[in-house]
Amino acid sequence: MKTEKIVNKTSGKCLNIVANTVESLRINNSTENTVRVYDNGCIGVEGALGHADWAALEAGATAKLAQGIEYPETHEQARNLQIDATKHFFDEKDFVPKMQHLLDRLAQENPKFLFSNKIIIDSTDASYESSDNVKYLYKGNEFDIVLVIKYKGSANIQDEFYGAGSDYFDEDEICHDIKLKCDAFLNALPQVEEDEITIIGDVEPLSYAIQHIVADMYFNNASLFSGKLGSKLFSDKLSVTVNRSPDKQLNIPFFDAEGVVNPDYVNYVIQNGVLKNLLTNKKSAAQYKTALLGSAGANYTGVPVAGMGGFDVATTASSLDELVKGKAIYLSATSGGDMTPAGDISMPAQVAYLYQDGKLVGKLPEFAVSANIFDMLNDGFVGYCEKGFYKFGKQSYFVYKAKLVNKA
Repeated sequence: MKTEKIVNKTSGKCLNIVANTVESLRINNSTENTVRVYDNGCIGVEGALGHADWAALEAGATAKLAQGIEYPETHEQARNLQIDATKHFFDEKDFVPKMQHLLDRLAQENPKFLFSNKIIIDSTDASYESSDNVKYLYKGNEFDIVLVIKYKGSANIQDEFYGAGSDYFDEDEICHDIKLKCDAFLNALPQVEEDEITIIGDVEPLSYAIQHIVADMYFNNASLFSGKLGSKLFSDKLSVTVNRSPDKQLNIPFFDAEGVVNPDYVNYVIQNGVLKNLLTNKKSAAQYKTALLGSAGANYTGVPVAGMGGFDVATTASSLDELVKGKAIYLSATSGGDMTPAGDISMPAQVAYLYQDGKLVGKLPEFAVSANIFDMLNDGFVGYCEKGFYKFGKQSYFVYKAKLVNKA
């Protein structure tokens, strides 16, 4: 028999922003406690919020073994690892006045816009213990600014968006980024003539591919990539990992929901275009005799599932200037994107800008981006970097070639 105890404590301070003003401060604190018991190829799970009666939770989890939920019992070498990755942003008492000062400055520098939504500081205190004498403890936090931007001359509820997460706070960098976007928004441009062009966006296209490398989908022939594990499917430049290194991730424990810690915290999903591993948990890895990825997730009352916690793309350039020369389109906001069973992707662009010679030039009329996933992630993949026209926080620039359809 094996037992596991998992505790996830989260605390958050959230400012609700309405029309450039801090309207309210909400403080959230929660504790989720889980006991899992493994015996005779089955698992029992019991969870509770707040204070934990561990004896009662273990008794409840043991009783649930009778439900016959199949799950392998694995054992690891004893290990004790504690990492504190928390950062100091500013004194807690300064949170509201500092953010109101930021909002006042944004309003002054961008008088034609209103800013609303949330500014958040989140903290995590997570622990994992097992009867194998494995003990992990992680502490971390992050600063998130998530602003809805409304043009005062618009009838829309929302016209733009700015979101960034970081392990520091810098008012000048945030103001630079938002002014850059607002100034470009005010410069309306005609539609580009090109039907195929370089696109700068986030990793949304890649997320469609990731959905098809879940082990259960793959081994039941429901994946675009079924039968191609170990094959080169994508560009040599494309590498995707689960990277749970505290130096890389914000507020994410270095261990997954099953207490798996990868060597150097990293495991490859795609390596130089080769599909190396699938999304697994311990059950699916054992069932299909495939590698354990170390990215499982779990509800505090549920059985672990395959996940992608710690998703990361390897950079191919030190800056966006290295990847994009001349003209490109920056996708600021998309909505309603989807992928067909054949791998054809369509992403309607709500807000997009012309990017030329290293600058956001102006706002373009609406269109949709279209490409096949194999083309987009192979010859169409230009590269990925984390430094570009934005200055604040952890940003990403996923660059690829695609067609423009349904032009306004």
